[in-house]
Amino acid sequence: MARARSVAVVMSLLILLPGCVTQSDDPPEETKENNCEINPTNEGCFENIVTEDDCDPTQVFTGDYCRAMLMPEELDFGTSLAILEVGAEMQPLTPSFLGDAPSAWAVNPQLPDGIVIDHESGVISGNPNLQANATQYTIVASNSAGLSSFRIEIVVLPPPVLSIELESPVLYCTKGEPCQMSNSSFSGGEPDTWECDPALPIGLKISHNGSISGFSEQLGDSNHTVIASNKGGSATTNLRIVTTQQSPNTVDYGGGIFTFTIGLPVSIDPITSGGEITTWSISPNLPKGLSIDTSGGISGSPEILQETTPYTITAENNGGTAQVTILIGVIDIPILDLEYFRDSFELYTGGEIGGITPTWTGGAPISWEVHPPLPDGFEIDHETGEISGTATDLQGWSTHTIWANNSGGGDYTELSFRVVSQPPQTVSWPQSEIALASNESASISPLYSGPAIESWEVSPSLPHGLQISEEGVIFGVPESRTDWTEFTLWANNTGGSSTSELWIAVHDLSADQDDLLRGMGQTSWGGWPSPILPIGEWSFPVAFAQGGYTSDIPVVSASHVGKGRMLGFGHESWVYGSGGSEETEFSLGAVEWVCGTNADVGLAYGAGFEGFQEELESEGHTVHLSVSPDDLSGLDCLLDEFWNGHDDQDNEELVTFLQGGGGLIMGGHAWYWSYSNEDVSHNYPGNKIAKTTGLFVSDAWGYNDVDMSESPHQLSRPWAAIEAIRADRIDGEHLSMDDASVADSTLSLCTGVVSLDFHLFWSPLREVVNQTGWTVIEYGTLWEDVGYDLGEDPVADTILRVESALTQGLPADELPSHPSHSEFPGEVPPNSSRISTTVTVDGNQSGLPSNFGYSSARAHVRMTTGTYAAPGEVVTVTVPPELVDSGTYILVGAHSDSLWRKDQLHRHPDIDRWWYIEGTTIEVGNAFGGPIYLAIEPGSTLGVFEVSISNAVEAPTYIHGETGVQDWIENISNAPAPWAEIASEQFILTVPSHEIRNLDDPDDLMDWWDEALEMEHELYGFLPWPRVERAVFDAQISVGWMHSGYPFMAHDLSVPAVVNVSQISEEGDWGMFHELGHNHQWMPSTLPGTTETGCNFASVYLMEDLVGISGHGAIAPEQRESRTRSYFENGANISDWSVWVALETFLMVKEEWSWAAITSALSVYYDIPDSEAPSSDEDKFNAWVLHLSNSTGYNLAPYHTAWGFPLGQTTFDSLDHLPVWVEDPLRGQYYEYPAILRGLSSPTISEPNSANITWETYDNGTNITLTVFYGESDGGNQTSAWSNSVVYGSTNVGVESTEITGLSCCGTDYYARIRASNEAGETWFGPISWSTGYLPD
Repeated sequence: MARARSVAVVMSLLILLPGCVTQSDDPPEETKENNCEINPTNEGCFENIVTEDDCDPTQVFTGDYCRAMLMPEELDFGTSLAILEVGAEMQPLTPSFLGDAPSAWAVNPQLPDGIVIDHESGVISGNPNLQANATQYTIVASNSAGLSSFRIEIVVLPPPVLSIELESPVLYCTKGEPCQMSNSSFSGGEPDTWECDPALPIGLKISHNGSISGFSEQLGDSNHTVIASNKGGSATTNLRIVTTQQSPNTVDYGGGIFTFTIGLPVSIDPITSGGEITTWSISPNLPKGLSIDTSGGISGSPEILQETTPYTITAENNGGTAQVTILIGVIDIPILDLEYFRDSFELYTGGEIGGITPTWTGGAPISWEVHPPLPDGFEIDHETGEISGTATDLQGWSTHTIWANNSGGGDYTELSFRVVSQPPQTVSWPQSEIALASNESASISPLYSGPAIESWEVSPSLPHGLQISEEGVIFGVPESRTDWTEFTLWANNTGGSSTSELWIAVHDLSADQDDLLRGMGQTSWGGWPSPILPIGEWSFPVAFAQGGYTSDIPVVSASHVGKGRMLGFGHESWVYGSGGSEETEFSLGAVEWVCGTNADVGLAYGAGFEGFQEELESEGHTVHLSVSPDDLSGLDCLLDEFWNGHDDQDNEELVTFLQGGGGLIMGGHAWYWSYSNEDVSHNYPGNKIAKTTGLFVSDAWGYNDVDMSESPHQLSRPWAAIEAIRADRIDGEHLSMDDASVADSTLSLCTGVVSLDFHLFWSPLREVVNQTGWTVIEYGTLWEDVGYDLGEDPVADTILRVESALTQGLPADELPSHPSHSEFPGEVPPNSSRISTTVTVDGNQSGLPSNFGYSSARAHVRMTTGTYAAPGEVVTVTVPPELVDSGTYILVGAHSDSLWRKDQLHRHPDIDRWWYIEGTTIEVGNAFGGPIYLAIEPGSTLGVFEVSISNAVEAPTYIHGETGVQDWIENISNAPAPWAEIASEQFILTVPSHEIRNLDDPDDLMDWWDEALEMEHELYGFLPWPRVERAVFDAQISVGWMHSGYPFMAHDLSVPAVVNVSQISEEGDWGMFHELGHNHQWMPSTLPGTTETGCNFASVYLMEDLVGISGHGAIAPEQRESRTRSYFENGANISDWSVWVALETFLMVKEEWSWAAITSALSVYYDIPDSEAPSSDEDKFNAWVLHLSNSTGYNLAPYHTAWGFPLGQTTFDSLDHLPVWVEDPLRGQYYEYPAILRGLSSPTISEPNSANITWETYDNGTNITLTVFYGESDGGNQTSAWSNSVVYGSTNVGVESTEITGLSCCGTDYYARIRASNEAGETWFGPISWSTGYLPD
């Protein structure tokens, strides 16, 4: 106002200045003073002053006015490549741009560690602390007018190598010998590569750590430059390498002592090793007559006698010397023709030989020797050579050499002794029946400790390839399979013999497979099978089918059991060949393999195999009906079911029958059995004999198309796979990648289902784990490329499966502390106290109805105890009697996602452990450690009870409304367990303890989460919500970033935001709301294509109404408009209607009637009996439109038809009492609606020359033009067939009419139809008919 006044004064003064006259000659008008204070509205009293506050966010204040803000353009940082060094401050990069200054800066991906972007100025600066590969970064500068981006490549190099220092500047090597210089030292950055220039001498190399090693292969003296470098730079130093000749190594004259006879020629030559010898010498001088030559040879004829004397011979070259010392003596004439009058003595124990004196010629002996020593009780006189003594010990023939010696040499003769023993005792064998594998090395040793056995005999002859050794060991490689044969073995000695019997069979499992398959091809059987796992030593798969959730599974397997044979089918109907003629042919072949030809075949009582009788008898078999295991006499085999009602006695009879040579064929599946039973290893009837038969029925399932065209891979047999795994890891016989993959696939079907008390299966696998050690998997977050890569080493994968089976199956007191627990879920501090506590548990838990299909609705409800089991430690839990066998478990471990389907593991795949409560006191534990829960079966009404827990670790536990905040801050949050729980009446968060140690507002946090959960429950309309939802945060989950279920699972990267009430309340968490929304999806009301849509109701609702933001770019207006337009431009095909497009359908309804309409429609489904709930896709679409229309009070059938819903006429008819939603957002924007007319009529008798036609416009469509066609005949829906028409024009909802004139009078019959047309097409209504009236007389 002050400025306005001053302007007015100035203007007044200007008017009064001289020269300011009017432009006419008229007398000047009287000037009136313009007083702005009195009349502020007068002209010139007000000036419009613009300030910065007058500008909106899209404008810029220039100082005088607001102009439109300019978007930043041509963003540039002056370089497209920045090369940085770890630890070195970078030169800041300052942006330049055209336009107005950005208000926000963003970069993607995140800059290297230590480098930051200033979010006000956009300057990039910092000190990188980690090396990083070249990466493209996109920097986005934006303001309200728009954005601009710039791409820059940044690479962070390590510090350069500054200098290197070798162990020595000179390396001395010997040609052909190892030469080495240890690690070199360096300063500056660590070198990536080491090189030499020129190259090192042949045979030497430089390693990655700078050490030099190898075998120098050439003499010489060379200089080299050693270069150490990394991406940041390099350093050099000099090295001299000197290689000299290898010194002589050894000299050998073939012996150390040489005795020459006087006067006889001598010639001995040395054998040398090492370098070439240039000089020979000997000390002292050789005996007269002998000399050494230039090649080291000694020759000549000795001329004098000499005692044995040492001589040192030296071989020399420029590399060194080698010496050898030999003894040389010169002797006289030797002894000749030594003998005793008798050369063999066969004696009994106690027999004497008296004194036996030798004779000889030549020189006189001066000493006597005997070797080997004479039998116990005999001796030689070392002066005379006389032998005497008495036999004391039993022995077979032994031969002894007697020497008579003098300085000229000796002579020898041989004497033999035998001391007869008592006849051999009975020989036994490790087993009375032994099976061997054809073409594999075998050895069977007798068990014997009696008198010595001299020889062995066997009858009949052993199988080809086997023989018996002198020690009675049956050994060799049997060449082909044989049936069970009883062999008689004789053990003989001079005192007699003994006999023993041994049954031997040679199995060729590959030949058995070929016999059974008989050139079969593709087959298709009735019924879905279970796998028949051939886990026994002599079990083998026959045929495979595709598994339901796995790779191929063995659905037909066989086994040798004792002297008998067994074959198992994965479905009971396969026993008699259900499926067709080829399948029946196989079943008959199986009977022949198991039972033999023309066999007595029993069909088990109640098995339903009677229809197989005719086929069996046509093959020459004799069939016995209604056979039970207690009467198998006279039968060759029995056909029975795995899923049978046999008791222990029946099973014992079957095993005895098999082991005695009988045959057994069983069929049956366990997958359906497992729906209402547990512990398939011990409780499934067919598996009660599996430890003996080697055929185990798994509770998995597969398809019934069975490929029988090829024999299975050798390693598809579990026993062979186990041996291969053991040989790979323990014996170093490495498997190829393909074979290892087969072995792993084979064992993966077994390790998760076969219980640990099947010792023959598990013992060698446990040995491998014990030998190789437990697998430690490095912890990593979702984005880190660390951990364990499944499939990279299939043998290691198998070992990992074994570890999982052990940690999941061992009793608590045998569980180890798995070393990988330190990576995840974490360590219990070593000084942590163990506590005993009693907790109160509410055992009344209904769970959720099963129609909440994504919520794990019938999962056991976890009840927090506030305790934690340390890894590998036994925790004792005491419960009231009513919990025993109530379906209640003790769960140890919160992280229940199994990760076997992941490519890379960031933790062990199975780290929770469930313990069924079988008694009032139970020992529990977990090899990895974990929180302890009571897991209550849904539907339980166990009441409130107390549970005692001892030897546990206290876990940080906050219960909203029970735990005092101050107590939490000062005490409870510091409890030592590595995992904590924050709980309220609606929601429980299981998080790493380190994330909540400093949480000082758990009450505010859980108030917020309670509100969020209550809003979700209310949105979906199922109230009261009967379960407290849980979120468990994990290093890795089975699928996705998060996933629904109980518990709802998320990555631990989310924890900091989830427990920060300030952040979560301002930013929300679309993903958390989304997954919890999944838990609220009712299957009958979840339309096809909306699995990922209905859950987003919660995300949209909570982000908008709780957090106050949209929360997802996909629901931004421009995204919605673009997506909807694209959908309709592509024909609005319902097969494309899913996720975001489908969400738009609901959002338009929500924006018209609020979420309440959708909630109301959803709520209808909860009261519909399952038998009446929509099940087909079409039924679901139609039902939803009915319920939503009734909820809104408007007929939404046309709206949903526009979206492509396949609605039936019944739906339209059911809603025709409701008004159509004619103002929906699709009309005129995305979709041209047809009109709907009804009640088309005219008077039966019209006026003579005119008629009035009326109708109700139920839906006026989009841009509709109505045309009335009429004539004396019905032209149908063809315009050309009508003689007359009149354009009515547009239409509105309601009753309308039009008059047709110019008609022929007097009873002329007329017909009419109305066409409603727009650019999308036309719709015809009618026909109607009438007759014209008569003119008045």
